[in-house]
Amino acid sequence: MRILLTSLFLISFLHYTFSQWEFQDFNNTSLNDINNEEKLFPWAGGLNGVQYSQMDLDNDGTVDIIAFDRSSGRIMCFLKKNNTYQYAPEYEPFFPNEISNFLIIKDYDQDGKSDIFTAGNLGITVFRNISTGKIPSWEKATDFITYESLSGNNVNLQVNFNDYPHIADIDEDGDLDIFNFNFSGLESKIIFYKNESVEQSGKASIDNFRAVDNFWGEVEDCDCGVFAFGEEECNSTLGKTEAHEAARHAGGKSILIYDFNEDGTFELITSHEECKELYAFTDSPQAGIFPTYSSFHSDFPNDQNPATFNFYPNAMLLDLNGDDQKEIIVSPNIESNFGSPVNFSHSNWLYESSTNGYTLTTKSFLQEDMIDWGFQASPAFYDIDADGDLDLFVAYTNLDETETLFSAIAHYENIGDSHNPEFEFITDNFLNIKSLGMANILMQWKDIDGDGLKDLSLQGTISNSNQLFFVYNNNGDFNLGQRQQITDISIGFGFSVHLADVVGSGSVDLLLGKSSGGLRLFENIGSGRNPVFTQIENEYLGIGDDFFQSSLKVYVEDLDNDGEDDLIASDLSGDIRIFPNVRNNEGSFDSLTLYNKLDQSYKSVNLGKRNNLTIAKLFNDDFPSIILGSVSGGLRIIRNVEEFPVTPPEGNKVFIVYPNPNSSGIFQINTNENVTISISTISGQRILQEFLFEVNAGNVINLSNLASGMYVVNAHFADGTKVVRKVVME
Repeated sequence: MRILLTSLFLISFLHYTFSQWEFQDFNNTSLNDINNEEKLFPWAGGLNGVQYSQMDLDNDGTVDIIAFDRSSGRIMCFLKKNNTYQYAPEYEPFFPNEISNFLIIKDYDQDGKSDIFTAGNLGITVFRNISTGKIPSWEKATDFITYESLSGNNVNLQVNFNDYPHIADIDEDGDLDIFNFNFSGLESKIIFYKNESVEQSGKASIDNFRAVDNFWGEVEDCDCGVFAFGEEECNSTLGKTEAHEAARHAGGKSILIYDFNEDGTFELITSHEECKELYAFTDSPQAGIFPTYSSFHSDFPNDQNPATFNFYPNAMLLDLNGDDQKEIIVSPNIESNFGSPVNFSHSNWLYESSTNGYTLTTKSFLQEDMIDWGFQASPAFYDIDADGDLDLFVAYTNLDETETLFSAIAHYENIGDSHNPEFEFITDNFLNIKSLGMANILMQWKDIDGDGLKDLSLQGTISNSNQLFFVYNNNGDFNLGQRQQITDISIGFGFSVHLADVVGSGSVDLLLGKSSGGLRLFENIGSGRNPVFTQIENEYLGIGDDFFQSSLKVYVEDLDNDGEDDLIASDLSGDIRIFPNVRNNEGSFDSLTLYNKLDQSYKSVNLGKRNNLTIAKLFNDDFPSIILGSVSGGLRIIRNVEEFPVTPPEGNKVFIVYPNPNSSGIFQINTNENVTISISTISGQRILQEFLFEVNAGNVINLSNLASGMYVVNAHFADGTKVVRKVVME
């Protein structure tokens, strides 16, 4: 296979198109919780392990909150208005797409604008804030930070996959210093990377780091709750011989350094991904930036309610009240939540400063104002009380009081109507589903037997086996004891089942989304309550295995009210693909875009990794809404906005691929802004990862060695706008 990219001079001309799949976040639907209290932003999507930062998002002089949830990969924005927080998803698309592993927002160049530090392939990537108004804007300052090592070499400043470094101006010289555990893992010691940009150039930057101490604090992390100090050795501390010496407590670690007592002496707070506690080092005998510790304790932030999560607690400082008094937020620094022994519905602990230290005020900071059932929320709607409007059901997974993993279904009654839904909590254990002993439940309401009544499909794990059950509707009665297990298909771990009449025979067929990204189709050749599923396609719609689009979930519904069913797909990427008219589709799809009120444009948005989804006419519209169930335990309503006028943004994006169709395989590209493109097959397999095209420089893509067919060209602009073009090789 050959893909050739060259530059040619091309004449520019204007071209602008809009996808027919245009939606917007909808947060105005009321929902009352178990205490009959209305949640402030119920449809924000839930929170699991969160990294918090602060910046003035809307340039109103008030500091807002940016929350990066590692498990979903989402950035979530909360504006502070009248001393309370408002969920503001319209700001999220303006953050760089490359945020991964950690997000720390600090002003590195002292221009009054908060910049971004995050993980990159080569170390720490930095984005500079170049905002000029109320919309955030960024440019990449560097792909990686370098430093001068103790031996005088210039080296990349590397961080481990699960590390959370400390970035702050610890020496108060006007530039940001960095602290992180040794990257090699051979010694779990903290390295102090001193920023000397002000000393060397008189200007704060990220260009002049130097390792000045590779044993900062004179403490080494040996194991959970085991540390070596000064000249002590980890092996002797652990009771090991030299023959047992290996990587010392390898894995992700977090660091927080702060003068909590305001006595000029820094305290150190650390944690490890395999440990459940925070470790506090507070006994340095000397003040200044080079403390020496000789002991630790784990009753932090206080001895009455120390932060423990069973898995990698991470402590962060924020000034939530604007009084220059730091609050502490502790949340698990978890990238994947499946099987983690954490109660994710109460996983953001807020400690507020008081005269006696820090007091735990809530275990559900921000979570308490949204739907959050733990993790892997699976929404479904059904008018179970036959009052003419759709009621809400949410399958979820969490830990019970004995720290045992379980799944259940929460039920909310719609006390509004079919035009203006309002939901009121009824139960957290509908039909006593919890008694089945299942975990990771996915649910769907579907008329399986063709009697006109919605039946219940339950998929989940029992004894490490992924199983599928049908609970039939007997005139409003659902008997779990008479549930039917479907055994004629093999459902692997991480696979997902969706029921729909795909073949067009009138029976309910089965679509199986694979954890590896492929989609299988099973035709139902049985009848009534005796379904028989036989596989007829291994890569339905050309959707094959693809790591970048793994963890596939699908839903079939007529999304655009044209009388033909469409297929909606979510996956690891955070994008939503829509395959129109599935019965006459050979693999073509469009990407969902959301209307953004800040710049009045439609934008591609990272909606989160591994979303479950359902489709429902919540507002009695001709066009149904998409409701996403997050791995973070919450829900998000994406409402169809066909009734909204399409308003092109100022400065239209020009991205032209021509001639199209094309028999030679030589496609020309024209753009009016620098743009990064990737190319994939219609099934989503990447054949070109990323390549930068520059403005006013004509470019050529040579696809002549590829087979005839349709290919997808994805263009990513610097402001987050994504444009998709399909090209046909004849």
